[in-house]
Amino acid sequence: MAQQATFGRRGVRSPVSAPAPTPDRPEPSNPELEAFAASIRGAQAGEAAEFARWRRDQAPRRLLMILVRLALLAPGLFCFLVQAPWWVSLTLEGAGLAANGWLRRERRRQASAIVAWTPDS
Repeated sequence: MAQQATFGRRGVRSPVSAPAPTPDRPEPSNPELEAFAASIRGAQAGEAAEFARWRRDQAPRRLLMILVRLALLAPGLFCFLVQAPWWVSLTLEGAGLAANGWLRRERRRQASAIVAWTPDS
């Protein structure tokens, strides 16, 4: 019987069946152990939900930070478009520097608040 040409590729092999998956965790040895494991899983899920709620409470402050970042892009463009006098440009640049200082402090405060977060018990 003649072989089929494969044009430089290897011949097709029959698929090999994969080994059966093994369970990730063993069967519980006693009901107390299973109850303890369930309580740990429940506590972790509760803390994650509480942290998510805390992050949602921080949303207005994060939105303000985003708006300040966008505003920091605008002073030079605004002065260029309206051909503002030098004192207006200088005032806007000063306000931009002050807002940038506030933004840096706020990001640092936010990062330390996330690190120091503990669930309310």
